[in-house]
This record gives sequence, structure tokens and C-alpha cells, in this order.
Amino acid sequence: MFEVLTAAITDGIKDTAICIPILFATYLFMEILEGSSKLNEETLCRYSRKVGPVIGGVLGVIPQCGLAGSAAALYSTGTVTLGTMLAVFFATSDEMLPVMLASLSGKFAIGIGTIAAILAAKAIIGIILGYVTDIAVKVSTGKNIHALCERDNCECDGEEGNVFRSALVHTIKITVMLLIVNVALSVIIGVIGIEALSGTIINQPVIGPLLAGLFGLIPNCAISIILTESYLSGVLGLGCLFAGLLSNAGIGLIVLFRTNPRHRENLTIVLIMYVLSVATGMIIQFVV
Repeated sequence: MFEVLTAAITDGIKDTAICIPILFATYLFMEILEGSSKLNEETLCRYSRKVGPVIGGVLGVIPQCGLAGSAAALYSTGTVTLGTMLAVFFATSDEMLPVMLASLSGKFAIGIGTIAAILAAKAIIGIILGYVTDIAVKVSTGKNIHALCERDNCECDGEEGNVFRSALVHTIKITVMLLIVNVALSVIIGVIGIEALSGTIINQPVIGPLLAGLFGLIPNCAISIILTESYLSGVLGLGCLFAGLLSNAGIGLIVLFRTNPRHRENLTIVLIMYVLSVATGMIIQFVV
């Protein structure tokens, strides 16, 4: 148990530390935006409705789970649309790309063309589902950066130089929560065992994607590793892989629940993610 706890703390610190720079940059951007007389959340959100899902889908394939957290923070302040955030969530590859690249010289190697095709498919799916979400789903308005600052008590209404301190306050608070959640999830995964977790995903036409999508909702980098390794070893089919990876947004859901106080809305977003991920996985499973 001591070894599991030590490994969980180490992994939790590593996974959280990777996200800090991009989260700080995001909060700094929001602080500067709040004080801008030319730009505001509503203006950026209008642009986001037009091109946001495309940008989100492309950026999402970068193996950096901090991008999903950044998208969640921007959505919670009304800076980007729900579709833009979900485009990033769906496209996020987390640890999938490094694991697949590492497999090129291994026993379960797949071609570089297959890897590129999977990444492109995730980006395209993210873009399409992002636009579909913005068209079909209407979310409540009223989100703004000032409300987030009030909840975090960052005291950013002072002089201009305080934007850095305020961004740091936001970053520290979200980092502490991310570290706690990452360590807790790593302990649970370590106790249960990766083999047991991956073995719960049944590679069946309907049951497989349903379970894989549910499994992917666990906000931890280890999930993308388990899903990818299971696919590479033949335990998981392509449809189940997509169902799990599309619903796995890394730290995105953690940041969303931390920054958006409307938890009923958050749960609805999780349900939308799950349904769209599973439906896409089933389609791929039957077509490919």
C-alpha cells in the first residue's frame, strides 16, 4: 500500500505540474480580458460560435491535458461556447499519442499512418460534434470572468499589475484541487489494478462502447493509457477505443466542476459527452 501511495503522489504531482503553465496563461488572459475596454466575453463568444470548434478540435489533439482544463475555464466565464469546449474535450488525446508512438517499435506496433488517421478522426469528430452541440443545445447565459473572481476572492479590482497576482491565485487554487483529485484517483487505480480495470471493458457491439464511454469519464491521465494499451494489445476494438477516448477529457471535467457553479448544467454536459461518445463509438464499431 505504501508503494501504491508513493507512486500515486509522484504521478499526481507530475500530471498536475504539466498543466500549471497553460492554466496560468489562461487565467492571465482572462484577467487581462476583464480589464480590456475593446474585448469582452460576449464578443469572444460570438467568434467562438463561428470558428471555436475548429480551433478547439485542432488544438485538442496536442497531447497536453491542460488544454481541456483551459477550455473548461474559458467556458465557465462565458468566453467560449459549449461546442468549442466540447470540441477540445472530444479531440483531447492526453497520453494516447505518446503511448502509440512508443509502440512503433514494440510487440503490438501499429503504423504511423494509423496513428495519424486516429488523431485526424478525433479532431474531425470534435469539430463536427462541437458545431452540432452549439446548434442543438442552448445553455444559460450570465457567465462572466468577474463572477469567477468573486468566487475565488482574488481581489483583482485593484491596480493593473494585480492581473498577475490574481491569475496566480486562480492557478494555485485549481492546482491544489487537481493534485488532490489526481492522487486520489491514482490510489484507486493502483489498488484495483490496471488489468482489472481494462478487463471490465467488454469488446461487444453495444456493451463495449457503453462501458468504455463510462470508463473514459474518469478524469485521470491513466485512463487514456489503459484504453490505448488495451487497443494496441487487441483487447479493445476501434469503436470502444473511440468511445472511451472521446469521453476522456483529462482534467477538463475537474476544472469545469471547479469553475462553473451550475452543477446541474455540468451534469448535463457530462451526459451529452457520454451519449455522443458512445454513439460515435458504436457507429465506428459497426462501420469499420
